[in-house]
Amino acid sequence: MAPEIWVGIAGTLFLLAFIINGLRLSRGPEGHSANAGRLHMVMGGAALPFMWLAVVASANM
Repeated sequence: MAPEIWVGIAGTLFLLAFIINGLRLSRGPEGHSANAGRLHMVMGGAALPFMWLAVVASANM
């Protein structure tokens, strides 16, 4: 398999961990860490489709 596929899969796992950590932080008491957790979830969710775009693009080559 192409290296881009492995980068997409590893990036997906990294972003899922990023999102899960953001979910954990956002459930805490209100403050900086809760806001940072919400931002982590949004940014991870926004970057996740680009990881799969790399996988699909390299698989079609």
